[in-house]
Amino acid sequence: MGIADVAARPDMRAKAEKALAAGPLCDPCLGRLYAEVDTGLSNAERGRLVREAVGGPPPSAPCPLCGGIFERIDDWAAMAREALAGWEFATLAVASHADPRIAQREANIWTEAGGELAEPYKQEFNRLLGTRLCETIGCETDLSNPDIIVVADHPAGKVDLDVQPLFVAGRYRKLVRGLPQCRWPEWPTSIQEIVGDPILRDAGGKDHLFHGCGREDTDARCLAERPFVLEVVRPRRRRLDWAAMAQAINRSGKVEVLGLGPCQRSQVARLKELRPEKTYRAVAALGRDVTDAECDALARLVGTIAQRTPTRVIKRRPDLVRSRQVVAVDWRRTGPRTLELTVRAQAGTYIKELVSGDGGRTTPSVAEILGTAAQSVELDVVGIHLDAP
Repeated sequence: MGIADVAARPDMRAKAEKALAAGPLCDPCLGRLYAEVDTGLSNAERGRLVREAVGGPPPSAPCPLCGGIFERIDDWAAMAREALAGWEFATLAVASHADPRIAQREANIWTEAGGELAEPYKQEFNRLLGTRLCETIGCETDLSNPDIIVVADHPAGKVDLDVQPLFVAGRYRKLVRGLPQCRWPEWPTSIQEIVGDPILRDAGGKDHLFHGCGREDTDARCLAERPFVLEVVRPRRRRLDWAAMAQAINRSGKVEVLGLGPCQRSQVARLKELRPEKTYRAVAALGRDVTDAECDALARLVGTIAQRTPTRVIKRRPDLVRSRQVVAVDWRRTGPRTLELTVRAQAGTYIKELVSGDGGRTTPSVAEILGTAAQSVELDVVGIHLDAP
């Protein structure tokens, strides 16, 4: 069915006549009753053709339904361009706070004439304003992932901006100990601040959030490349010199970043879903001298271990027993009472407790197998196996 069929079909003609009985609607408001008919037309074109088909009266000014809001699209576009001045973006979307008076009048007409083929006025307004802005500014519309959302407040007659975050992906290596991943009041700085503060300044943002693919202990180094996403809140600029930014961050001597560049919001969720196996280097201090034969027994660690929530984190995590898989263990003697252990294990394995046993809360453990006290005095993440099955 096309718009040309309106006059020939009594039900379609009655729809138009009932709508026009509320007053001489403007072409967009009349055409929106038939929004799902002849999808290649604009609502204004539909409205004009319907009016001609049924011999309806010419539109009045202002329209008794929308109050002339569609005639003022250029005014709204001017307000939006003024609000957007000074913000860097490539894509936008338009949203609206509907005028409840218009929405009620529209609902009344739909109740009388039938709204099964109709489109809400707010939806058409958003589309028209978005098209007008893209034509005049030279950007693109992206309804799913825009840089900025232009929010038109119809009752207040003003435009606000919902500036979407800038997401920056990369990989980091933590080269020193005594550095937390995220901001922490007890520590003077963090990976988040070393990486995020320079980006925040260049982007002219308000704040930043840090999303990591897991995290290492504050006193552990991460010599492997750990993926992360930095989220910059309300950035004014988005096109940064990422190579220069990485060089500036790396001059800290504490953190090295690689592969720095913008990414999509969806990367955060994908990052959180990753549970890669990791390889650790742990230096274990023992309570007595041990023989090579005793150390060879550490192969018994490979397989399933049981770890009850460590005492060092019990205040902030549920007290549960978790099963974890240890994939491989190698050892090297570095002194009569010190071993260098290389352990590959499932994500979420507490390596310090795998060494110490944590008073029996982790079993088996290095301490249990060797029959002596054992303590991890140095810990490094040396492998993050994102390609593991």
